[in-house]
Amino acid sequence: MPSERTCPDCDEPLERMELQGTDAVGELSVVSPSTDDGLLSGIRADEILTPVPYVCPACRRTLLYAEK
Repeated sequence: MPSERTCPDCDEPLERMELQGTDAVGELSVVSPSTDDGLLSGIRADEILTPVPYVCPACRRTLLYAEK
């Protein structure tokens, strides 16, 4: 995992943000579907990842990364 994430559009360093408003809908998490060969197939069934938003200060593009 890179130590500093950069924007794919303008190559600026991304700023890590926090999700807000999760009280109304519960805590967000990313879990792997049963035994699928999809994008998250390398994640164990008991491993839960949290979506973390990163925002580019230049173009305001927002990207979500699944982190522990």
